[in-house]
Amino acid sequence: MFELTISLDVTGRRCVILGGGFEADARVASLLAADAEVVVITPSPSSTIEAAADGGRIRLHRRGWRPGDLAGAFVAYNTREDDTPVEQVWQESRDQHVLLSTLDDKPRCDFATPAIVRRGDLAITIATAGRAPALAKRLRQRLEAELGEEYATLVDVLEHAREQVLPRAVPFEAWAAKWSEALEDLDGLAALVRDGHPDEARERVVAAVGKGGR
Repeated sequence: MFELTISLDVTGRRCVILGGGFEADARVASLLAADAEVVVITPSPSSTIEAAADGGRIRLHRRGWRPGDLAGAFVAYNTREDDTPVEQVWQESRDQHVLLSTLDDKPRCDFATPAIVRRGDLAITIATAGRAPALAKRLRQRLEAELGEEYATLVDVLEHAREQVLPRAVPFEAWAAKWSEALEDLDGLAALVRDGHPDEARERVVAAVGKGGR
């Protein structure tokens, strides 16, 4: 089965998490990184969730789910770490037009949360259509070990290089081919950035692409 993979802008939007354990911790972290308005509802919050609530980063209701808790939400997660009624929450999400993800219950999921590797504005998502989350997690761990923080800076380097070579003066196919050639030695560019030479990396890309792609 093939599914549409998209990114949702949750900035400033109400996102509800039902649950307070390890799975809830992971979703809180992802939503906070995306600047969402996070609400956690659980009678048993983890220490991480407690700390986030004490710091004013999230709203925490120390109780179980009640009808109406999803009102006004954009997305919601039922981690099933508490004794939360799965069918009732699913029905409320239908009534309130809320996108819901229910852990280990594909029929009651509007979306699956992919494993994500983040390096600044670089985000690599790994998804298995909900069929093999352990594989997605393992691949995420491998990529996290292979891709250092220099890749966050490399995004900035390539943005500045692109600004230097624009506007494009050749057909898009030729332009794309030039960029492919410029990034062929990706490890070398990353090494330059890692060693403190981002300007040299940028100049190498600019020289390879040429003004306007010519």
